Amino acid sequence: MEEILADFIVVGGGTAGCIVAARLAEYGFKTLLLSSGSNDTTNLLIKQKSLFTELLQASHLKHYLPHMPLPNLNNRTLNLIVWNSLGGSSINWGGMERMMKSECDLFVNASGDQSFSFEHMSLYYKKVENFTTTAPFPVDGIHGDNGPIHMIHVDEPAFSRVWKKVADELGETFSDDLAGSIDYGFSFEPSSFVNELRSWSASEYLIPALDQYPNLTMITGATVTKLNVNPITKHIDSLLFVSSNGCFRAVAQKEYILSAGTFFSPHLLLLSGVGDPELLELNNIPVKHILKQVGKNLTDNGVVTVEYQTKGLPVGQCIPIALVNRQVKTTDTNADLFFVLQMDHATEHLYILIFNGLPKSRTGSISLYNANPLVPPKVTLNYLDDEKDIEAFIDGINYMRRVMSTNAIEESAKVTEISPGLQERNLDSYIRNTLEPAHHFIGTCSMGQDAETSVVNKDFKVHGLDNLRIVDASVFPTGFVSKAGPCLTVYALAEKAADVLKQEYSR
Repeated sequence: MEEILADFIVVGGGTAGCIVAARLAEYGFKTLLLSSGSNDTTNLLIKQKSLFTELLQASHLKHYLPHMPLPNLNNRTLNLIVWNSLGGSSINWGGMERMMKSECDLFVNASGDQSFSFEHMSLYYKKVENFTTTAPFPVDGIHGDNGPIHMIHVDEPAFSRVWKKVADELGETFSDDLAGSIDYGFSFEPSSFVNELRSWSASEYLIPALDQYPNLTMITGATVTKLNVNPITKHIDSLLFVSSNGCFRAVAQKEYILSAGTFFSPHLLLLSGVGDPELLELNNIPVKHILKQVGKNLTDNGVVTVEYQTKGLPVGQCIPIALVNRQVKTTDTNADLFFVLQMDHATEHLYILIFNGLPKSRTGSISLYNANPLVPPKVTLNYLDDEKDIEAFIDGINYMRRVMSTNAIEESAKVTEISPGLQERNLDSYIRNTLEPAHHFIGTCSMGQDAETSVVNKDFKVHGLDNLRIVDASVFPTGFVSKAGPCLTVYALAEKAADVLKQEYSR
């Protein structure tokens, strides 16, 4: 079996893996990136905003994750996918939101590390951002303007005036920029679609790094099947992967970085004998290292969509949003609903996406069907287990009806609710029949201060293993919910992790 050596081996070419690999190569380390996905950075289906709906409907470039029918959703199964292409979950609708200050505080409390504070994380957000805005207000000092990820904040005066009036009528706050001092209320969302083209971690970090740094090697179509964990030394001795060219062993002379994402990072750990011993023994996998939280705490908001027919609503390229509390005036700590308005200009249909900002249902999990590494992980989803989540979505629909009934909206346009429709009195049924994943999945290798309650520490190191770190959306702490979406924060965490590695190995 051929053996490949590198200083660092990054497993997974997704949202975070592309950044970590590119930065490690920039810092002078011999880096190997293994990605099961393909390089589709020139594919217009992925790049072009107008083709994204077509991409969603395409059958290729995806991992499909089967799951059991969900009783809480009237026994429906959901279209649960992970992009099998470089950049992973950064292939999305383009929304770029930071964590709220209160969310950063959760990271600080879980990790015991002040470097996850709002002020410190702002440095890494800025490092990611190449930010522009059409708004008249200044953004100096808030955003970065020289980072790899291009994003634009579109402020259209006609609808900006309307949206501010809506907030005022509802007694809510309007924020020029949720990344600023007011990180809640009504606002407009920055997007990573600039000039109708996507900017994402594969195109802006990885591909330029491959062109620039000969010490960076990428192998696509590579499925890592096992980390060889020494149960005595608690050291990863090597990993095994397969590709169309055969079977290979790879050895990291410094560290292994697992960036396979919320579903596949815990899956690989379990296949390698790292996890809850009961689950491992059930699947006849030798226990190499006990970490009971591997695969636990799978979290997602869920999303319900409301549709309106509009006429004359002055929404062009801006993305109206609201991060609010559904029952009382919103503050910097109580937001529990997130709304995104998307306009189809061809039909003048307005789609309002309602995200549950604080789901109460018990979390889902990632486990195993069997020990075959080519079988996808077993996913357990628990949407709407708690009736309070039904109430949250009902309140969300009614909140949007209040928005659409404001004088500000009615004076600027004609709007008619299509779905669920004002005649639909059984909103409970509508929610159960239409809820979809928000694809804000996080938490399955959670960060914390001990091996009993978490998987990684503040430096992204797996508890008890001396040369393995995890850097992706799976490390969000237990109990954390990404209210407005995790993508930009995953970028920032990847920059932070690369910085940690640079400081440790460049001494």
